[in-house]
Amino acid sequence: MFIGEYRHTLDDKGRIAIPAKLRYSKIGEDEYWVATKGFDRCLFLYPKDEWERIVNKINERLTFTKKEDRSFLRMFISPATEQTVDRQGRIAIPTSLREYAGIQKEVVTLGAVNRIEIWSEENWNRYKEENEKSFDVIGEKIADLSL
Repeated sequence: MFIGEYRHTLDDKGRIAIPAKLRYSKIGEDEYWVATKGFDRCLFLYPKDEWERIVNKINERLTFTKKEDRSFLRMFISPATEQTVDRQGRIAIPTSLREYAGIQKEVVTLGAVNRIEIWSEENWNRYKEENEKSFDVIGEKIADLSL
């Protein structure tokens, strides 16, 4: 399970360090991730096995005959790229995904249970400011989860 908020700087080669608490292998071992567009102008980063589970579920439920299904598949699956963590614990973020998320230098990585979210610091700060005000209200709406 991925939890926590971490701040990093994108290096000149478009790489960020994956925090040790968010990695699931030791540095130097093969670790495969899939990066793709997320919602709210962030990126989603999935461990490869979780990505495969999600894609299988999507494939079972969506059909190519529905326009919305095709659109979602194109926007979520086609920009996805497989990435590996290098010996320094870094992962490369492709230019197209950095542009989508507005990532230039300062980066925030968030643990989001089954994935990591990667945000530009500016987008994350704006999102947080807009949504912290409604956190209690949303909590009341999901109260039926019996937390």
